[in-house]
Amino acid sequence: MTIKEYLMTIKEYPMELYFSKYGEIEAVLKQIEKTIEHNLIEEQEVILQDVADMTKDVPSWMRVHILSFCMLVSGKEKYAIALLDDILAASYDEVGEYNKLSHFWQISTAQFMNQSLQTATVRQKIAQLYCELFEVFKSSFGLKGRQYLPWQERNHDLVIVFSAQVLGMEHAPTKTLLDRCYVLKKYLKKEVVIINTAMHIPMKGQAPFYGLVNAVYAEELSGLKELEFKGENFEFHQCENKMPELEIMADIIRMVKARKPEFIICIGGGDVCADLCGLFAPQITISTVFSKIAMSCGEYQIVDKTLSIEDKEELAILGVESQKVKQTQFTFSFKEQSHSYTREQLGLWQDKFILLIVGWRLDQEIDDKFLKTLEDVLEEDDDIAVAFMGIFDTYDEKINDYPILQKNSKNLGKQMDALAVTECCDLYVNPRRSGGGSSVSEALYKGIPAVTLPIGDVSVAAGKSFWVDDYIGMKSQIIRYASDKNFYEEMSRVARTRAEELMDSNNSFGKTIREIEGELATQI
Repeated sequence: MTIKEYLMTIKEYPMELYFSKYGEIEAVLKQIEKTIEHNLIEEQEVILQDVADMTKDVPSWMRVHILSFCMLVSGKEKYAIALLDDILAASYDEVGEYNKLSHFWQISTAQFMNQSLQTATVRQKIAQLYCELFEVFKSSFGLKGRQYLPWQERNHDLVIVFSAQVLGMEHAPTKTLLDRCYVLKKYLKKEVVIINTAMHIPMKGQAPFYGLVNAVYAEELSGLKELEFKGENFEFHQCENKMPELEIMADIIRMVKARKPEFIICIGGGDVCADLCGLFAPQITISTVFSKIAMSCGEYQIVDKTLSIEDKEELAILGVESQKVKQTQFTFSFKEQSHSYTREQLGLWQDKFILLIVGWRLDQEIDDKFLKTLEDVLEEDDDIAVAFMGIFDTYDEKINDYPILQKNSKNLGKQMDALAVTECCDLYVNPRRSGGGSSVSEALYKGIPAVTLPIGDVSVAAGKSFWVDDYIGMKSQIIRYASDKNFYEEMSRVARTRAEELMDSNNSFGKTIREIEGELATQI
């Protein structure tokens, strides 16, 4: 059966049958994806456009599935825009608010993983979708605009901090959450309450979407009443893993109204529950992809970037005034090192200059251009080797076409003591991607220089001293680090100095919170 014949068959399925066969359809689409990949680029585009054209007369819920396939297989902006336009235009009778919220998270995740989808137009349409959903949920509770609890009645010693996902110290957003709570309590003398809304990629409302992604939920945290970090304890509440549940959200809103915090903080954004609470107390959203604006309708945002024209347009869609976005250096806390490894224990080369590539999504983040760069480096200097750390399940498959890399690289997999592994390597090397700020800060802390393109969180955290223009420049810089001892030692000192700045949360985050407090006091 050809691709067109298969699509003609499933187009006739009623909703119940399509949903029941979703797993089967996904498996066939996976095979179709592999078939498409064997064609020339030009032919791939013709095939995918034909597939997209065949969705014009199908129900919206089915069109979402097929267009998401086109978007993820091609990585093309035009399919992301078509997909978002369809979701925005779909009636709530056909694609309900829970479905649309699920689609929001799936598209946001796909965009985070794929640089080609990170365009201003795509981001603005995602912002439109988020704002629409915020208004829908707001209406569900009969809420209007911001009606802050009176300043005189609010508890100026209390801050409620929201996170859409709380895991462990291996999870960078959780480390950010606890670090900011520590500053609030230790230095700003605030009582801190943490609420995990479990709104990160919720399962409720999931509908056919190609390559559906699910979030991790730490069930073991549900029984905890407190979280501890650096000797400080924080009151903790974790929502059940069935969000967005209106009654649970109502309970959280009631808690905020009853406890009257001075302000609330949302870690990461994309959290409708937190934004609803931001109608009753000023909300400060901290973008965890700190090189980008957060999806949040809260009054304030904290990012680590100078606002562009596109950023201001996105903020206008979200209803956030650009002057209430505070540019603040993003800072980090590390999971305490508990081991000391040797290269021999890790199975690494004793006498080679080792490049370290770190990430929880290396399967998606490492492409052939980056692998070709590493292969060219190793071909020119056989005293260099490569270590991958994190989740890289397709390692064997991906390096199969790169014989020198295959011989001189090792996949260390997921490591529970990142600092201990990092200090066994010589140079942090970053592929083109969005995240990774936490891992490069760990490398700098160990005096290990970095090489990165001027793109994404790693570039912001590392600073311009460690930027290269492109992969050609990356190759040259890696070889220079490996061959020029004086240059390496100089940049190692730069790395340690930068790490000190990246760990000083009180003088960055704390200072910004004090500034915002001063502004809030004038709004009485």
